[in-house]
Amino acid sequence: MSSSPTNRQHTVDSLFTLSLLGVFAISALLVTVFGANTYEKIVSASRKTYESTTALSYVREKIRQNDAAGCISVERLEDTDVLSLKSSVNGRSYITYVYYQDGMLRELYQQEGYDLPLSAGQGILKVHGLSMEQVSDSLLRFTAIDEDGSESEITVALNSAG
Repeated sequence: MSSSPTNRQHTVDSLFTLSLLGVFAISALLVTVFGANTYEKIVSASRKTYESTTALSYVREKIRQNDAAGCISVERLEDTDVLSLKSSVNGRSYITYVYYQDGMLRELYQQEGYDLPLSAGQGILKVHGLSMEQVSDSLLRFTAIDEDGSESEITVALNSAG
């Protein structure tokens, strides 16, 4: 029994439709895989820079909140560079130290005259490194290091010094 031209045409149409469906399915799978890889790379890069940029933003905001004449400086305590922020509340003087210790950006708030150890400070954010320097009376430079060892830097001008 031989197949008729109509049956052959129907078989060819079916094979074409199935192969077209197969190409579509493979294309959709490839687009999904490439999209997932791209998304993973973006999230990874974002996570890596989150630490350093958030730490620098935190430091900059603390400076802006406390920017008054003679109230901001970079000091050295316990072999650690600290950002010293002096303030007064109800006639009492307080000092906030912001510093890097044990893989964390830390903050220690205490009444002036009390000498708590830096280890008593509150952990704010995990970072892989933070350095600070007072470039001049009105300029401070901060460098944060992310998990890849890449550095992000900000320089903050003190409004109160000028």
